[in-house]
Amino acid sequence: MKDKLFKNLLHSAEGYAIFNSGGQLTKGYKPDTVLKCGEDYIIMECDTGTSRKGYLGSMLKAARYLTKEKKGILILVIKEKPNTTVKQIAEHLREYLAWLKPLTNLRIVYLIETTKYCPDKIPLKLLSSEFEKCAIKIKAEILK
Repeated sequence: MKDKLFKNLLHSAEGYAIFNSGGQLTKGYKPDTVLKCGEDYIIMECDTGTSRKGYLGSMLKAARYLTKEKKGILILVIKEKPNTTVKQIAEHLREYLAWLKPLTNLRIVYLIETTKYCPDKIPLKLLSSEFEKCAIKIKAEILK
């Protein structure tokens, strides 16, 4: 999905409002879309690349932003390729999210395939039961 198209979609979540759409959130950080409810954030990135480093970088930037009073989740909307599936990326990010847990208020990362998030050009309502059914969810849990 093209960047501009993604940013112009009507992303929604119960109780949240669009806070930022492609603009600078903080120095050097421009996520595709951000929804906000008080100090609770939903940060969204849509990526068509295949670099696992890119997804890790997105998570790291979100984790760095979500500190002090800010808390939230990251949603990665991914166009799957044979060597880059949603499941593969989730497994790759899982241990890094656990490692970041003491440093951030990033609680959960969701990964969802582009066509599942936006069937018929209408995006799913974020965090709805339909969204939860279609996405892979990784939590910030300390590994033992």
